[in-house]
Amino acid sequence: MSKTTTRNDLMRNRLQKSIVLSLALALGACGFQLRGANSIPETYHHLRLAVPSGTPLESWLRAELIAYKITLDEPNSPRLHVLAIRPTRTQLIGTISEVEVGVEVDFQMEDAQGAPLTAVRTVSVHRGYQYDSNTVGIQSQQEERLTPELYQDAAQQIIRQLASGRLPSAS
Repeated sequence: MSKTTTRNDLMRNRLQKSIVLSLALALGACGFQLRGANSIPETYHHLRLAVPSGTPLESWLRAELIAYKITLDEPNSPRLHVLAIRPTRTQLIGTISEVEVGVEVDFQMEDAQGAPLTAVRTVSVHRGYQYDSNTVGIQSQQEERLTPELYQDAAQQIIRQLASGRLPSAS
């Protein structure tokens, strides 16, 4: 290899690095943040969680809130109150059957005394799958695989709505 080729490669490498660095600085300067870099409003940094017991939603909500560095179960803190959880299931039967499973969750934020701070909000998550009715056992396996995803997605939607800081106030 000649000195000219090595020098050209070195200059090209430096130019590429400076372009990447310039683009990164420009993105940072315009306020760009990676998804998940949102923060919960200050008023919700300490929360109590009220979720019907025995539902998978509680563990997903706790995990999401902890990821946002929210202190949970603090007395005299606002409460994230899950009012209702409604699993849904729709099935269209034929040679190839289609099933849509889902979950709808009603929630609101309340003050430490239980008075509503926000209006009741509903998040809705649905997934569909198809199966051949001649194949035994596939239907329940797919539904068992999708159910945790539904609750995780519902928890993430609730947290995103909290993080937006734009929940409608209670009337």
